[in-house]
Amino acid sequence: MTARPCVQDDFLPTLVKDKTTVNVYLVNGIRLSGQLTAFDQFVVLLASGPAVQLVFKHAISTVMPVNGKSPAREPNEVPLSGDKSKHVRGRIR
Repeated sequence: MTARPCVQDDFLPTLVKDKTTVNVYLVNGIRLSGQLTAFDQFVVLLASGPAVQLVFKHAISTVMPVNGKSPAREPNEVPLSGDKSKHVRGRIR
């Protein structure tokens, strides 16, 4: 059985490399904003202005790029969330 890469192994390095500003939502509802500068198995470093915060991954609920776009994927990759084309629904009278 081949090991499958973890989703965060693609997502987090792209955010760090592109210096993308993100909102990090904690499980207690607090929102932190800044740029991810580094991460490991247990923590992420979030820089905001001159301050840097060490945030434990177990406290994170969601990491969302501020621009609302996900990091770029290769065109031949399968969509992560089952992205589908937008269909317009209309009423028939």
